[in-house]
Amino acid sequence: MSLFYTLSYMVNFAPWENAARHGPAATHIAALLDREEAERTPPYGRALDLGCGRGHWSIELAKRGWQTTGIDLVGSAIEAARKHAAEAGVRVRFVQGDATAMRAAGIEPEFQFVWDFGALHGLSDSQRRAVARELDALAASGATMLILAWAPGRRWPLPRGASRADLENVFSSWRVIDEAPFDASGLPPPLRTGRPCFYRLRKA
Repeated sequence: MSLFYTLSYMVNFAPWENAARHGPAATHIAALLDREEAERTPPYGRALDLGCGRGHWSIELAKRGWQTTGIDLVGSAIEAARKHAAEAGVRVRFVQGDATAMRAAGIEPEFQFVWDFGALHGLSDSQRRAVARELDALAASGATMLILAWAPGRRWPLPRGASRADLENVFSSWRVIDEAPFDASGLPPPLRTGRPCFYRLRKA
């Protein structure tokens, strides 16, 4: 999947970023973030954006009052994210690195919230386990995580997806506390299928 994303950003093809900013998808995501913040008192603490791409959600979290770090493997996406954050007038730390080795990339604990807008569901089982080990070390006790995942299926070059059972198997130190279908009606046709769902997890 890393090659797919590298090539996609090279040709400025990132429909998963653009479409989710508008319509039902944006409304749904805003409600999910509102819920996270309703359980906390500002300042909300540290947030980690996995597979941050060009930084849209990292910047949104920073605007909402989170101390945000975004990580992505694609260098051109990170460069664009830094530019967009500067234009938006917010401070976000963007790190080029692999989510399976975040500590080696310089990511430090402790995060109160982890946001994943479709990064984990494209990884292999071994990669997901590596990410889980990293998050076990980086997330604070009681931290919450929101993961967007399509149902498992053969959709190459799109992500292969992940089920609730897949996530529970990988994130043994976390508990799934909520799941809700994601309203993908505003996304491009290839992204509307696959029964996307948001999973909310809490770390023990």
